Amino acid sequence: MHNFKKIILHTALLIFFVIIILICSTLPYFWGESYYYQDYKVRTSLSGKLDTLVIGSSHALRSIKPTILNEKLNTKAYNLSSPLMSMYGRYVMLEKEINRNPIKTVYLEISYNALTLDRKTLGLEGDLYVLGRFDNVFERINFFTNAFPPDEYRKVLSDIIVRSKNSFSIHNTIEQYETFGYLSMPSNNQLLSDKTKEKIKNTKSLDINIREESLYYFDKIIKLCKKNDIRVILTVTPVTEMMIIECNNLDDIFSQYIDLAKKYNCEYYDFNLDKHRKKLYSEETSFYDITHMSDSGAEIFSNRLAEIIKYVDQGNNVSNYFLNSYAELKKLL
Repeated sequence: MHNFKKIILHTALLIFFVIIILICSTLPYFWGESYYYQDYKVRTSLSGKLDTLVIGSSHALRSIKPTILNEKLNTKAYNLSSPLMSMYGRYVMLEKEINRNPIKTVYLEISYNALTLDRKTLGLEGDLYVLGRFDNVFERINFFTNAFPPDEYRKVLSDIIVRSKNSFSIHNTIEQYETFGYLSMPSNNQLLSDKTKEKIKNTKSLDINIREESLYYFDKIIKLCKKNDIRVILTVTPVTEMMIIECNNLDDIFSQYIDLAKKYNCEYYDFNLDKHRKKLYSEETSFYDITHMSDSGAEIFSNRLAEIIKYVDQGNNVSNYFLNSYAELKKLL
């Protein structure tokens, strides 16, 4: 009886907040370009033209430039990534663009926590960004009902109201029309002294447990791509020496991703293990913070990514371009 009442209450709440979302859909937030992630007009203008997608979290958003992929690989690419993007958010956004574009290749960025963050630790921020990227009220409602549990409805509504209010005063220029989704960040010096390196070495452990929900939508992403004959390239973007030196279990995390790549027969490239990494990226200019690239670093990395993919497309084996482990990498830093 108690469970039945709970179900009725949750259903009533859902109906109420769906109605609220319908009303809110008339607000300027959902129909404007006030925030950098509100790119639906950009993507709509490119509908039917794209053949390559980049999807991931802020790591991909700030490191992979579609303009360079387009120039070097003769593609028409768009970076669909957004901060703290859940695997469910990635699946929904990919499905939409695959359905309206002749997609041939998907770069699926997987950072150290891409599959280990659960809903409680990830929070609702990433899904809030995705909610603001739809051009269709029915898509918005569908995402709302699936992405957010009842105890988050009030927070979602509050966020929509605040962003709608702010939309009246924000006069933003959406740069995605020129960058095709990529978001540039400034350089901040991340160079460490030898003393600091020694002090922080192996002092941090990351969660290595892959979450069931994340794995579920990862599986759906791969199957969606395979069903549509789309090439999937699992991509790990560069992070700073500090991140690599500090963490003591990166190999434990990424070995699981390697196993997934083998299971699904996907290409996998970890650019932290690039043998030219130290020569390519400057700790002084290539990064915005310890885990995200600057515009300068993204320029270099995007060219390197295109270079590696071009080698592969020419029939070359590029395994000898990469180290075998983070343990091996740490000896060189």
